[in-house]
Amino acid sequence: MLLSRSLAARDFGIVTFVQIIATFVNLFTGEAVPSAIIQNKKLHEKDYGVLFNYSIILGIVFTLGYGALGYVFAFSFGDPIYIPVSWLMSTLVLASFLNCVPQGLFLKALHFRALSIRRIISSIMGLIGGVVSLLFGAGIYAIVIALVLPVIFSLIFNLFYVRINFTRSLSLRPIKLISEFLTEQAKFSVLNYGYRNIDNVLIGQFLGPTALGYYSKSYQLLSQPITLFLGIVTPVLQPVLSGYEKDVEYIRQFYFKMSSSVAFIAIPVSVFFAMNSREITLLLFGPHWNNSVLPMAVLSLSIWVQLLTQIITPIWQSRNLPKLQTRNGLISFILITLSIIVGITFHSIVSVAIMVSISYYVNFAISSHMLVKYALDSQVIKLFRGLLMPVLSGVACALILFLVQPYLTFASVFLTLLLRGVLWLVEGFLFLKLTGNLNMITALLRK
Repeated sequence: MLLSRSLAARDFGIVTFVQIIATFVNLFTGEAVPSAIIQNKKLHEKDYGVLFNYSIILGIVFTLGYGALGYVFAFSFGDPIYIPVSWLMSTLVLASFLNCVPQGLFLKALHFRALSIRRIISSIMGLIGGVVSLLFGAGIYAIVIALVLPVIFSLIFNLFYVRINFTRSLSLRPIKLISEFLTEQAKFSVLNYGYRNIDNVLIGQFLGPTALGYYSKSYQLLSQPITLFLGIVTPVLQPVLSGYEKDVEYIRQFYFKMSSSVAFIAIPVSVFFAMNSREITLLLFGPHWNNSVLPMAVLSLSIWVQLLTQIITPIWQSRNLPKLQTRNGLISFILITLSIIVGITFHSIVSVAIMVSISYYVNFAISSHMLVKYALDSQVIKLFRGLLMPVLSGVACALILFLVQPYLTFASVFLTLLLRGVLWLVEGFLFLKLTGNLNMITALLRK
């Protein structure tokens, strides 16, 4: 919020484009490798030291390669700023590689309290570093500093907190033990990452960094409820359901109830974001981000289908069907990429937002059909029937906000959003209470 009020959309577009590759690397270092370490029960204490050695070697290689990419970006876009930004961001790549083994051991030991403390402190350090560097005139580099500092602190914290038996060995034993799981996890992670970030790549390439800055800011806003949901709910689903791998009936009923419960919350969220995109943007980022308002309104309408799509992944995992999950990811990637390309041909981020939103709806229909048919031995129409009442709640919410919001518009954007938010919460609560769905959601979450 603070950086957005002082820096231009172009600055955020440049950093977003450079950051894409760093995020791609994190698929292996932050997700695949820690997951493989957690899953494998045959690794010995010495093996962790060997894996850490490989992370150092690969980290140095990828860091140098990442920094060198800055010259390619500078040549492609005719702007030398990409060179120092890429080299500064390369420290994020190195820290991510060095952190993958300690992170895996951290989670394997179930040190969730320490993990929470680490996340809070690292986030505060990123905030302070970004704001202080901005006050000292760092400009675009303040964004990079705010991104890099939390990762570096996490690495230092993990190395002090987690015990690793360091060794000089480069034995292939631990690599062989985790290779199969790592490969399967990486395939889906790449596809999942691809269809969630290909829009940034194509917009940056064909529409330029300024357009990318406006688009990424609008997507950043709507991604907040999605990120919150993913961070809390999805990590729990697969471990809970893994014990029912052969009980298709149990997982099927759970999935239908979970989808309905999430939809009751997510659809009104989509409606509120879409109908208040201007006020949310003005409050958080300031008036010079007006070009992000319309794309955000359009993209917000897809929040609920994105959330429901994310529930599908742990269901595939709990049924132990990784190949079907990968095939599903490939279809999603192709579908959304083609939609983005169509949107870019109109040379507008609004058209891209429209096509992306449509593709998310189509992707949910295809993905849920594949899941229900091949993993849950049922028909997708039964899932859609359970979504009729949540959709009705969204329609009711939109109608009430449409009629009342003109009377809840004040000079203060904060007051406007506050009162509209209270109205939205009361309407949503009353709908759930009167229809009897509040008890169903509460019971499911408690269970």
